[in-house]
Amino acid sequence: MKRNILLFVALVILALGLITSTANAQYEAGKNYLGPSIGFAFLGSTPDFGANYEYGINMQDFGLVGVGGLFRYWGYNESDWSYTNILIGIQGNYHFVVSESKFDPYVGIVLAYDAGSVSWNGPGGYHFASPSYGGLWLAAQGGARYWVSPTIAITGRISFGTLSYSGLDFGVDFKF
Repeated sequence: MKRNILLFVALVILALGLITSTANAQYEAGKNYLGPSIGFAFLGSTPDFGANYEYGINMQDFGLVGVGGLFRYWGYNESDWSYTNILIGIQGNYHFVVSESKFDPYVGIVLAYDAGSVSWNGPGGYHFASPSYGGLWLAAQGGARYWVSPTIAITGRISFGTLSYSGLDFGVDFKF
């Protein structure tokens, strides 16, 4: 399954690369950035599926900042247990200005709530409560967009945070 997901991501990146435009499409204040992502949560080594949103703000003396939200879903099995996670949060990113107008690197922080649940899938006769876990999640992240057209970017981000969760995500963002 992981190979199929990586193959799919590679094909999407290749397809978007074929429609590359030479237009200046750098990160801009006053614009919205929204897109899906797929990645791997380092917890359970499982794929996660999500969405990212960011709104660009020009803070006069500080530079370009983006604020927005994110959503992630992932689940995995371990022995006879199944784990499911839904992460909903807010993010703030500082965008570096670089001379290459198609490249948009950033660093930021995320504050999110992880609603996790656990279920028993083992042999019958055992009656375990279905506990929940999770809580607030604070993380540092870094990433970049590479613009393949004035309104479409390929994205990548890595995050390290609390709750033993960290992730590596790839996706596509649409600027509007």
